[in-house]
Amino acid sequence: MTERAGSDVAGASIEPAAPQAPPPPLPTDVPGRVTSPAQMLSADFRSFRLLEAARYTWWNPLGAPEPERDVLRLDVPESFTHDFASVPRVLWMLISPLDLGLASIFHDWLYRKGGQVTTLRWDRADGRWDPVEKPWSRRQTDELFARMMREQGVPKWRRRAAYLAVRFAGGSSWRG
Repeated sequence: MTERAGSDVAGASIEPAAPQAPPPPLPTDVPGRVTSPAQMLSADFRSFRLLEAARYTWWNPLGAPEPERDVLRLDVPESFTHDFASVPRVLWMLISPLDLGLASIFHDWLYRKGGQVTTLRWDRADGRWDPVEKPWSRRQTDELFARMMREQGVPKWRRRAAYLAVRFAGGSSWRG
């Protein structure tokens, strides 16, 4: 006896399973994840250029139960040039530009664009990324910077100092 796909042994039809929503692109117990893109140091040793896109994916809002929160994503394009963090050289003994982690790349990009970037939201139903066209405010950008530093293990005192510095001294760099 030969069996056909879509039927059981007795010849009765088998109902196809309802399509399942794809799993979220980020485990529910991970608040956020950032890629570590390849970069090239400039000849003058003052900046870096991304050799591939940098990506940050996170749950928002943090702490809400999974059905009430979204998975969001920011992509910084390949070839973006940044300086990690604009820390005055006299303060490098306390905080060097590299001490603040990859959060600085996203912060520089959002500042340079004045918050006018596309954030992507993961659609639970079909597993696609849909654009969110709402611009970022300077405050939201600085808060994302603090969150990313925390997730990357930057010590609290450094995070606090960096956050206060961008809140009080970063206004002239915001291109919004």
